[in-house]
Amino acid sequence: MSALIRGGFCLALAIFAFGQFSPALIASALACACCTNEGQRNVATVALDSGKRQEIESLRFAGNATIFTGEGDVDGIEGIATPTGTYKLSAKWVDDRLVLSFRDQSGHTGTLSLARPATMSVFEVDPRDRPDKGRGPTLYKEWKLSAPAAGSGVFAPGIAPRQILTLILQGGGNSCTSGIDFTHWTLVMQGPKANYTLFGDLVR
Repeated sequence: MSALIRGGFCLALAIFAFGQFSPALIASALACACCTNEGQRNVATVALDSGKRQEIESLRFAGNATIFTGEGDVDGIEGIATPTGTYKLSAKWVDDRLVLSFRDQSGHTGTLSLARPATMSVFEVDPRDRPDKGRGPTLYKEWKLSAPAAGSGVFAPGIAPRQILTLILQGGGNSCTSGIDFTHWTLVMQGPKANYTLFGDLVR
């Protein structure tokens, strides 16, 4: 049973049991519409409508970014002129574009920018390792936005045709998603000239 159907079922039962709408009853039914279920999974591509845009634009990025190296060496990162392990970060929306500005400890700077796409990817899943607190398990969530890569400064060497920049917002919550659900971000550069990943935290 989907969360929306479950919410309607809760409301119908409440009306049947009490024969009237009360504020407490309505609040309970609406809360049930956000309930989750064991094994729940939602993977889809949806329109980036005004509501989702507002939630995304309300997010605030913490002031540090880290580059992923795994078992490798940061010097092996291609597509960045002077790659380093960590950066100071600032982020802001300029018209329809998210501009991420980076500065390393030596003062080298660069930007990566992501044009707001028409659609976004949604991933929500019960990871089966989080406790049910009465309204279902806490879902793991990702919202993913992708667009042709744009950049400057130290990131200019990796900007070329067919380079794609993807911002992944990560977090968790119930079936009703808002900006406060997201706690971390990952930025992935992919293409024939550069492949690297940066990541960091979001500030509530």
